[in-house]
Amino acid sequence: MRRALVLVTVFAVGACGAEPRNQAPTPPPATTAMTLPATVDGAYNGTDLMFLQMMLAHHEPAAALLELGRSRATRADVRGLAGDLAAAQAAETRAVTGWLEAWGKPLTSDAHPDAHAAHGGLPALGDKEIAELGRLGGAEFDTAFLNMLIGHQHGAVELARMEATGGQNPQVKGLAA
Repeated sequence: MRRALVLVTVFAVGACGAEPRNQAPTPPPATTAMTLPATVDGAYNGTDLMFLQMMLAHHEPAAALLELGRSRATRADVRGLAGDLAAAQAAETRAVTGWLEAWGKPLTSDAHPDAHAAHGGLPALGDKEIAELGRLGGAEFDTAFLNMLIGHQHGAVELARMEATGGQNPQVKGLAA
């Protein structure tokens, strides 16, 4: 996740300026989805559980964002980034789902929807934002996509910080790292 965030940040900064004329964009370095075990071992606590449930909720709207990036971005590096992140997210979703099922826990949190309001909640990435992005084209789309992706990834970083400071399970903490 950290490598993906670094790539997103690098590409977003690059999206702010125009590309030199007569020069093809440099493709991003290939990223690989991390390999996560199908089952999780050891004890866990409420933070581990909440982190996994919130990661699934966080991935859901990102799938639509990444698909839009893969199909609509004009820059090859932006399309490649969206594809790489989609593959990594799919692997994480499969692992997290398996871990929660192995613990016999629900895939969604039963916490009150306003449970995270005290610390700002998570930025919204919903149908409205995706629809607005879908109306854009060209370089404007690429820049808006990257900015939206950075905001969304910030939410993942906040979730990871929560797990790093309060989680117990080594595999779950490894995912957060």
